[in-house]
Amino acid sequence: MPARTETDRRHGVVLRRDVRIPTPDPGVTLSANLFLPEGPGPFPLLVTVLPYRRDVAALNGSPTERWFAERGYASLLVDLLGTGSSDGVQRPPFDPADADDALDAIRWGAAQSWCTGAVGMWGGSYGAITTLRTAARQPAALRAIIALEGPTDPGRDFVHPGGSRGAFSPLASWAVSTLFNQLLPPVDDFADPNEQARWRRRLTFPPYLLDMVRNGPGSPVWARRRIDVSTVEVPALCVAGWRDLFVDGAIRAYEGLRTTKALLAGPWMHVMPQECPFTPIDFLEIARSWWDRWLLGVPSTQTTPPVRVYVQGNRPRWLGFAAWPPEGTVRTEDLAGWQRSAPSAPDPAVGLQSGLWATPAGQFGLPLDQHGDDSHSLCYTSPPLPGPLLVSGRPAVKLTGTWPRVSVKLTDVDPAGRSLLICAGLESTDGGELTVPLTPTTYELAAGHRLRVVVAPGDFPRVWPQEPPEGWPAVRTLRLPVADPASGRDCPVPEPGEPTPADLEERLDGDPEDQTASWEITEDLLHERVSLRLAGSNRIRTEGGPGGRHTLRVDQELVATAHRIDPAESTVTGRITGTVATATGAHVTVDLEVTATATTIDASGKVVQDGVSLLDRHWRG
Repeated sequence: MPARTETDRRHGVVLRRDVRIPTPDPGVTLSANLFLPEGPGPFPLLVTVLPYRRDVAALNGSPTERWFAERGYASLLVDLLGTGSSDGVQRPPFDPADADDALDAIRWGAAQSWCTGAVGMWGGSYGAITTLRTAARQPAALRAIIALEGPTDPGRDFVHPGGSRGAFSPLASWAVSTLFNQLLPPVDDFADPNEQARWRRRLTFPPYLLDMVRNGPGSPVWARRRIDVSTVEVPALCVAGWRDLFVDGAIRAYEGLRTTKALLAGPWMHVMPQECPFTPIDFLEIARSWWDRWLLGVPSTQTTPPVRVYVQGNRPRWLGFAAWPPEGTVRTEDLAGWQRSAPSAPDPAVGLQSGLWATPAGQFGLPLDQHGDDSHSLCYTSPPLPGPLLVSGRPAVKLTGTWPRVSVKLTDVDPAGRSLLICAGLESTDGGELTVPLTPTTYELAAGHRLRVVVAPGDFPRVWPQEPPEGWPAVRTLRLPVADPASGRDCPVPEPGEPTPADLEERLDGDPEDQTASWEITEDLLHERVSLRLAGSNRIRTEGGPGGRHTLRVDQELVATAHRIDPAESTVTGRITGTVATATGAHVTVDLEVTATATTIDASGKVVQDGVSLLDRHWRG
């Protein structure tokens, strides 16, 4: 294929909403929004397949798809079967058959006259799952992929972390948002009879939350939903965030690939790298260079190391390495010589000082000073370091006499006594000796700082509190991967450019009351309870689709409460109210509430249109 000669050319964009993609099932089609560059073409195609509704994405203008289309890449955003505007019945979450929908979309797109026949696939979070799962099926038209911040083992990485039943993220945050998407009316062309029929049918589907509750830790279902990335043959760019809940899965994906591959790991939480409020990068230009190389055959203008990682802690910087983990040594620290401290009894409610790294909050929630949680946990603290120490890889901690579940964190203790989270691990066990692998990281400790290993029986609200066991385990060793800084090289990553006048005008035109958010941690000293509360509201006015301009307002509250005296009374709850005022004059309200304990879940959903109840239903598991 000839090399692109106008890589910086800007195209106008033609948006085709609700393009219907055929499937092998007669009468069943998938829905997609297609973003086409203006011009004669043909163009390479980028495909993203999600359960999160292309019409909801369009409320914010689908800026990433538009960005690629402006630069000569057709972009296709597809609703999974039974979700959004697609026909069919919604599958269980993380189902391997999701790849069938992506294969249909790739096959259809590659055959269109406006397409060169070269297809790339990409996505973040669930989109990374569908991307890796589809690439493992080796579709002929697929040339390259980008997988951002997604798990390869959804059961262990998300629903049941470390083999223990998950709490806040799966059963409050994600359960509530996916059920809300399921019940929300069409916000593209509300009056279209086909859209109305699909919406009414969606109201009857079982929500994702029932599947997650009914298939507990150890269920064979989760083994079937893992992704085997070893069969991926196309070039793959894996993107990980050190403060993202899927950092382990994203790095594991890179490690398991047997094809041409690259790794980009930064300090982000669960958010697109260019949208992160701290240390953002110009990720879309990095992605475009990847697509230019593999879909257009444009040679790179500079030599980029296959592994680019952001160094956290002392002297933050980007380093490039030839491999992951970087060249270096593995130190085994005997913790018998470290300072040991512990409270009188284990605390089942520790974890809230870790911030929201295990919760997909996105724009906020970095870990706090860990001192409060440390004081309620078993700690081993090293002597001051004689010089800087660059940790890069997966640390691991060996224990004996363990509890049924063990949470281990590694922190950086500065001379002022502040304890800063480096990485964490969680494992369930039958007792005896246990090695707990921690999440991968790249972090430099300064001279004079100390390492701390923190051990607790849980990590709330990531997992449910349990009755505190008696006594403490013995922590034997810390396995520490130490990188040789000389084996890497400074590798600056492009920063986002200055906002355009149009961007600034859009920001100034926005009403600050259209979007609010809060993050609260409280402690009830009388009743021995601690709580996390996330709340927010968002109002969106559509830019105008085939059905006219609509307004959507969403108010949400998520609360997790841990009881120290009776951990079985701990709960997570989620509430959302959404109101849609359509261009046709209809008013639709969606109210839902989810309350979960370690053993039960109770959800309710109500949908009312112009005073008429369309749904009033309860789900229990």
